Amino acid sequence: MIIVEDEGWKKLLPLTWTRPVWEIVCGATCILEKLKRKYPDEQFSFKGRDYLIKGQELRTSASSVEPAKGQEINGRLIPSSGREIIYPWDPIKNLKEDLEEDFKFLGAGIKGEVHSSVVIHNPKEVLVEEGAIVDAHTVLDARQGPIYIGKGTIVHPGALLRGPLSIGRYCKIAGEVLHSIFLDYTNKGHYGFIGHSYVCGWVNLGAGTTNSNLKNNYSNIKVLAEGRPVDTGVNFMGCFIGDHTKTAIGTMIYTGCVIGVAANLFGQPYYKKFVPSFSWGGLKEVAKLEEVIETARAAMKRRGIGISEADINLLNKVFSLTTNERS
Repeated sequence: MIIVEDEGWKKLLPLTWTRPVWEIVCGATCILEKLKRKYPDEQFSFKGRDYLIKGQELRTSASSVEPAKGQEINGRLIPSSGREIIYPWDPIKNLKEDLEEDFKFLGAGIKGEVHSSVVIHNPKEVLVEEGAIVDAHTVLDARQGPIYIGKGTIVHPGALLRGPLSIGRYCKIAGEVLHSIFLDYTNKGHYGFIGHSYVCGWVNLGAGTTNSNLKNNYSNIKVLAEGRPVDTGVNFMGCFIGDHTKTAIGTMIYTGCVIGVAANLFGQPYYKKFVPSFSWGGLKEVAKLEEVIETARAAMKRRGIGISEADINLLNKVFSLTTNERS
């Protein structure tokens, strides 16, 4: 089976600067994991952007990166439903349904460490993976949708987590989080609100970082896709944050804001519709690539992970590809 990435990846930015479309998380798992689950006996190969396929290790040991003969399948299709992922807000709009589908396979339950003072609403829709820690006086409210907390994630005391919600592995979470997807190794370690948002890996949200997920006039939220505003069709939508981005204390993010890869947000009262990749502080200054790499190296070292040559090459490549964003 050949998983194919078509030109639709461009509408999914910033999620797809650093990953092929089949690695987009929808629910608790990415599209590739869902395909492996549906077709457990299949061998997979991949067609897509060379810098992603050949420059990164794909998360499967029984696959080839070289195209082979076989059935082709669009990497943006959810296998259980056939639903096509077109825009970065699609995984948020369908988060409840995707989590419910994943829970049919993953199951619910408390496999990690949950403090006795934690309040869980609708526990049959909560999965806390092995090695995760949910600390004292946290509320897990799954009455509006499932809550998934991945392996090794730490939820700090007093957090309010409202489903549907997907938090990946080895994250640090505090404050209030609602109807969002957090990828692995992302930190929201302090107070502040994140809602209806997609936050990629190795992001660090400073204390008080808060996004808006509803406009004052309750109208539908528009998000920039391929340089033009697109109506999401819903009036609840937050922000989309690319990998390795950092926000300073008190960062305020408007509804529907798109923030690129490795942006460093500080010094602005609000971030409105678009923040280019590798921005430094304001919207016009550009971060030095070597400093971005050293920051990534330091962040990964704190988690006991060394930055690889593939990681460095990827940041270099995305820096080059996103030049027009900063012009």
